[in-house]
Amino acid sequence: METNKFKVLILGGGTGGISVAARLVRSGLAGQVAIIDPSEFHDYQPYWTLAGVGLVPKSTSRRTMSSVIPKGVTWIKDSVKSIKPENTKVETASGNEFGYDLLVVALGLTLNYEKIAGAKEALGTDGVISVYAFDQIDAASRAIESFSGGTAIFTMPPVPIKCAGAPQKVMYLADAIWRLRGVRPRTRIIFASAGAAIFGLPEFAAPLQKVIARKEIETWFQTKLIAVNSKERVAMFERQENGNLVQEKVAFDLLHVVPPMSAPQVVRESQLASDEEAQRGWLAVDKFTLQHLKFPNIFGIGDVTGIPNSKTGAAIRKQAPIVVENILRHFAGRQDFLRYDGYSSCPLITDIGKVILAEFGYDGKLMPSFPLDPTKERRIYWHLKKDLLPIMYWQGMLKGRM
Repeated sequence: METNKFKVLILGGGTGGISVAARLVRSGLAGQVAIIDPSEFHDYQPYWTLAGVGLVPKSTSRRTMSSVIPKGVTWIKDSVKSIKPENTKVETASGNEFGYDLLVVALGLTLNYEKIAGAKEALGTDGVISVYAFDQIDAASRAIESFSGGTAIFTMPPVPIKCAGAPQKVMYLADAIWRLRGVRPRTRIIFASAGAAIFGLPEFAAPLQKVIARKEIETWFQTKLIAVNSKERVAMFERQENGNLVQEKVAFDLLHVVPPMSAPQVVRESQLASDEEAQRGWLAVDKFTLQHLKFPNIFGIGDVTGIPNSKTGAAIRKQAPIVVENILRHFAGRQDFLRYDGYSSCPLITDIGKVILAEFGYDGKLMPSFPLDPTKERRIYWHLKKDLLPIMYWQGMLKGRM
């Protein structure tokens, strides 16, 4: 078994892993950093909502992994098999071991389509779609573009999930497209959400309820999708009614599936996982410093972390400089770490050309970046979402510049 050691070893080449690596190189650690990731490609996932309804080409969301790995960083093209924090080593699927002085866990999360009976097999066929996977984008776009009317159901699983606004965004955009095509009058749209409200913060729930009313969308809350029979085009839902668990079959013509999500198995089954009820299985880090609660030479970033924030790319943008600075302070023997305030942002697309920019931190604190009412739909935020943020991502975040 081969063993190599790096000053900083990063698990995962997604947004968090690449952003941290780029900042570490810019801080003088070129040649001492490695990333373990088996992927051929790196995806800008916030674009999938737009691509999934045909508004942008899905190809604009993808670049080769080799093109985004920062110069001065070793790319280990493999997957993580096990994490051994007591030995400061990581084992990969190929059987190699890699040592580290400091470990950054940036493994994202896992989409668990298999937890909805029949859903994984049905994806991309018989009206069952999802914009949460690159290889499903074309099927979603075709289904929405060719939809001729009937019952369209958009689902939302229990949180935490990545980009919790996406299940609504694709629904609002589909509604807009069907109105343009004259299909909407013969269409019933249902939003079936496991949540108790349209949005967790009342400041944004109120304007979103107005959007729901304007678009004449039915809302089913505390309702969870549990099974799909694509051949019969029937979905099974489960909800609590008067203290009883009730199941209901609903016929559909189009069903947008958002799967339950969890931390990757390699984290869940390691010593790094949280055993607290609210964050069980996720990476156990301090919600402010993002340092592991048991192993001080381990930090986390992004969706894998067990902290009470919203899992978005905007959260990672705020976390990356804090994680890197705290890593440098850790190496210097300092304890005066920077603190992450829970910031996250969700550009809630409510229509073609309209966005509510929800920005908030821990405990629901509103954290707007602009001197405008954050609860209003605005065209300027549409251009921010569609045109500016991708440039900031590829040229800024992934290069450690912002």
